Amino acid sequence: MLCVLNKKMTVDPINVSNVTKSFDGGKVSVLRDVSLRVVRGKLVSLCGPSGCGKSTLLQIIAGIEGADTGQVFVEGVSLENEAKRLHALRHKIGFIFQLHNLIADLTMEENCLIPSIAIGKDRGEALDRFHELANRIGLEKRTRHRIQDLSGGERQRVAICRALMNRPSIIVADEPTGALDQKTSWSVFGLLCDLVVSDQVTMIMATHDQNLAKSSDRMLSMRDGVIE
Repeated sequence: MLCVLNKKMTVDPINVSNVTKSFDGGKVSVLRDVSLRVVRGKLVSLCGPSGCGKSTLLQIIAGIEGADTGQVFVEGVSLENEAKRLHALRHKIGFIFQLHNLIADLTMEENCLIPSIAIGKDRGEALDRFHELANRIGLEKRTRHRIQDLSGGERQRVAICRALMNRPSIIVADEPTGALDQKTSWSVFGLLCDLVVSDQVTMIMATHDQNLAKSSDRMLSMRDGVIE
């Protein structure tokens, strides 16, 4: 009799299979049969010229946008329907925008608590998580400052803090250093790298900066809606 050992199956945090996406009633093709897998605890950079489909692909991975055809699996769960996409975005994925998408008139604390409010997390628990993250990103003395009073680099750190509030296992970052100077870009990139290592999160990041991309665990090139 053969003895079969039960091994724990590993599931890739991000698995994209044959995804296509178009706009304007199919007239504008943005993604063409895109497939990729990202293994756990790694930082993958996605490079390519403006308009090549990077942002659209990241939005589909994050559940912000749906694919026309193909499948996207996040932690082994298909994002085929809207409810599953919304659940993934709220509980499994943290999204970092290029221009941070923070509310200027609100404080750092108020902006960062929004994701926790969205899932009904206890306020005390959310505040504990917020102050933990504020310390980690070096902004513990700026928590009551309004976003409009922070520098560009500080705002992007706040965006990272907000993305991590619900303890996601995946971070999707769309040009997180695109609006920053070189020194600040490397500082923010270093923070993201530290988070990947310390929290074992999986990250996929779009960037125009080849130097940053080459410092990632893996670099992918994209052009005209396909990964080369």
